[in-house]
Order: sequence, then structure tokens, then C-alpha cells
Amino acid sequence: MKSYGFFILLLALFLTFALLHKPLMRRFCPLEYSEEIVRSALEAKVSPFLIASIIRVESNFQKDAVSPKGAKGLMQLIPSTAEYVAGLKGVEYDEQSLTDPAFNVALGTYYYKLLLDYWGKVAALASYNAGRGNVERWINEGTWDGTWENRADIPYPETRQFLSKVITLEKWYAYLYKDELSGDVY
Repeated sequence: MKSYGFFILLLALFLTFALLHKPLMRRFCPLEYSEEIVRSALEAKVSPFLIASIIRVESNFQKDAVSPKGAKGLMQLIPSTAEYVAGLKGVEYDEQSLTDPAFNVALGTYYYKLLLDYWGKVAALASYNAGRGNVERWINEGTWDGTWENRADIPYPETRQFLSKVITLEKWYAYLYKDELSGDVY
């Protein structure tokens, strides 16, 4: 009789977890600005789950976030980089617009796409975090080969952590928000 009670308890715990784990996980992986993310991701032909993950790690969806190094907005763009990307994209640049979610996500996604086309996913993410010049130097000097398998060779602990967080969160965002981000084509 004790084993039957234990089985019922385990079944109840399992059912509770099955019903509540997504709402609980959504608290750790929030999603805001889904329209802006989907629009920019579709335009750039990149995963909206990855863009949401970058935003989560960079700013935790705080549109007016400013880093100690001066990066601004959801995707934490350095103003000089944002101005450069706006020029490439052919849009008018105003530094105040970096706190506008649509503008920031559009520029940040476009910038990531430029890095992706040049480096591939892993090195592009490292470059997004550490700067293109640093990644270029690491690869040219043989410090890091640009691969996920050898990410421990990245000299900056922050960049190693950024990579791990974004890649992990991308999987969670795909699981939790596949309907909201309509990213099953990526």
C-alpha cells in the first residue's frame, strides 16, 4: 500500500511539473517586443529565437539600458557601430532612437546578420559581444579558431559566458515561444 501512495505522489508531482514548467520557465525567459523581433529577423533571415536570446542576455528587455561602455538599448549597440550600421542599411541615424525598440532591434539584427555572413554563428556572436576587431585578432593570431568546441580558448570570460548563455537561451526561446516568434522556418 505504501508503494501505491508513493506512486500517486510521484504521478502528482510529474503532472504538476508538466502543467507548470512552461509558465515557470517563461519567468526566467521573458519575451517582450516580439513583433519587432519577428519583423527584423524575417527581414535579415536570421532566427528570431536567437535575436530574443541576444536581447535577453544584453539588456533583459530593458529598452533604455545603457552599459558601462556606452552601449544602448535592447541589443546594446555602441552608438558609433549603430551609426555605421544605419548607414549601411540606408536609414537615418539619431542616437536618441537607440532606445526605440523597433529601431534598436532592426539595427542590432542587421548588424548580427553582417557578422553572421562574415564569420558564421559562433564567431559572429563572439564578435557581437567582444567586437569584430578582437575576434579578428584572436583568429588571426591562432588564439581561438572561431568554433563552439574551442570556445574555452576565447580570452574574454564575459564573451565565453555570453556565447553559452545565448546558445542555451536560443533553445529555450524556441521551446517556449515557437508560436509567438513564428521562427520554425529557421
